[in-house]
Amino acid sequence: MQKAKRATIVGEITGGGAHPQMPFSVGQGFVISIPFARSLNPVTKTDWESTGVVPDVKIEASAALSKAQELIFDQRLLVTKDEKEKYKSKYYLRLLKVEKVPKPMTINFLTQFVGTFPDVTIYLDNNKLLCKNNDNKNVSELKHISNSLFVIDENAQIEFFMNDKGHYSSIKIYLNDGNIFDEEKKLISLW
Repeated sequence: MQKAKRATIVGEITGGGAHPQMPFSVGQGFVISIPFARSLNPVTKTDWESTGVVPDVKIEASAALSKAQELIFDQRLLVTKDEKEKYKSKYYLRLLKVEKVPKPMTINFLTQFVGTFPDVTIYLDNNKLLCKNNDNKNVSELKHISNSLFVIDENAQIEFFMNDKGHYSSIKIYLNDGNIFDEEKKLISLW
């Protein structure tokens, strides 16, 4: 697939076992595995015995799946003309950046995001930033992606935006179907 330009290989160089083997008895209970055929690439007319398959994108095996997904969504962003499809690809690219082991965040950092918006209320509870849907009262813990961007749940992300006074006063809610909702923080009257 790689040599026919029908796939992009992501990961580490493979071990280099190209020739099929069969067990053969050599007597007295001993068996050895001996190659009985040779695999040839129809494009290059060579095989990968001892050399392995060299990936197009070299990266540790543990990170290969995420990198391959990133490449797919980057490619979709380049080729699609549909804005909603672009938003969906951006959504999944951001989701790939969620840290597996989140960094601890200070209360001061989290407090700046607290507020009530038309559809959600953001609040702190036990040093965790939570998001409550104002309609159905569902509550989710916000998982930090980067800067002012968080994951609400498997279907939504939220990004906070500062006003000209340096306060977070608006949000964008990104849904995995490509929809985006803009909301302004509700002002609380002291009168």
